[in-house]
Amino acid sequence: MASLFRIFLLVCSGTFCSLKSQILNVDREVNDSMTKKWYGLISGSFTKDKQKVDIQDLSIYTEAVYKLKNGQAITYVGQIDATISGNDLLQNEGFFQCRRRDLDRKKNSIEYYLQHQWNGAWGMISRSLVGFNFRKRILELNGYDLYFGIGTFYQTELWNYNGVADLSKIPVNPSNIKDLQLRTNSYIKGAIKLTPKCDFVCQSYFQTNALSTFTNPSFRWYWSSEIVYNMTNNWMLGFNYDHTFNQNNPVPINKFYYGYTGNLSLKF
Repeated sequence: MASLFRIFLLVCSGTFCSLKSQILNVDREVNDSMTKKWYGLISGSFTKDKQKVDIQDLSIYTEAVYKLKNGQAITYVGQIDATISGNDLLQNEGFFQCRRRDLDRKKNSIEYYLQHQWNGAWGMISRSLVGFNFRKRILELNGYDLYFGIGTFYQTELWNYNGVADLSKIPVNPSNIKDLQLRTNSYIKGAIKLTPKCDFVCQSYFQTNALSTFTNPSFRWYWSSEIVYNMTNNWMLGFNYDHTFNQNNPVPINKFYYGYTGNLSLKF
């Protein structure tokens, strides 16, 4: 019988956001009226099924916000996912990101970030990057908000061929591929409060090669949407859908990936 354990600790916005490691993320809005100097979240799950071989699934998500005196904040987000079937590691992915950003008190602001990530199922051994965005508040009304960001980042990637399904596309004596790029990054994020207890958030990210945007953009597109319902003051029910399209991966893996998750959250 499968056993599942989840613990959620979140007070920075009262909601949970599911994040993927392929693309830069933009966290949900931090409430300007936060009374504490720092806030944190930890979410974890572990599942084990006894089949022909044992199947184990582990997921850990962490998030923290530390307020600065000038209306800025240091935010941290991290996630690790792993699935093991017998002695085979089927899934091994995750990311860690640290960002300095405005708490949305200004209409225009600059945000800076560092990120490290990996995805063994795709063959991404590592991706490390550093960058910045110009962030603009387009709309903020009671129950509605809309933000736009644009910037650039420098990334270094290391890939192998472990994620390639078509063996004919794997070269003889393959070696790891290292890729260095300067890329553009733009995003748009919107939120709607459907009812006093239910809100909907969607985010879209678009990235291209900065030095060949018009001739060889090699673009990535990521979409994420989530609906969250506050059942009580402490319990929340959420559903998230996201997908990623990468026009030109360093190795011949699929261009399109998608996923969806359901979450039952406890906040305190």
